[in-house]
Amino acid sequence: MGRLTSIFGAKRARVEPLNLWAADAEQLAALESRGADAESPRESEFFLSFTSDVRAKAAADELRSRRLRHELVEPSHDVPEWMLFVRGRGPLVPDFLRETVDLCEELASKYNGEYEGWAALLTAEEKDVSDPGWRDGVV
Repeated sequence: MGRLTSIFGAKRARVEPLNLWAADAEQLAALESRGADAESPRESEFFLSFTSDVRAKAAADELRSRRLRHELVEPSHDVPEWMLFVRGRGPLVPDFLRETVDLCEELASKYNGEYEGWAALLTAEEKDVSDPGWRDGVV
């Protein structure tokens, strides 16, 4: 790693075939290795944080104007930031994951926040295959 790269950070790379950031492609591969079919509809969340309520509310207003599901959470307990959760329900690929990550990064940059990452859940059917007894613990 060069001196400037160590100071300013490495340049991120997009990877094919979905043109995702490398870290997102790795996270997607890990989800798939647990039995997820990324082309099947599923719940997903993308996380942004803001130090200012004004910035967080402005980002939330923009999401509302785009008719995207989201939730704005005020600071509480040991979390001093305003959190903005962007929620999706649909296939992650071919486009939703890349487009939503790009949108969240754009909002974080525009409103001086941080894009924290994303998470997606296995569907009940995928859990049945990967962990056949999981329903036994559900109350």
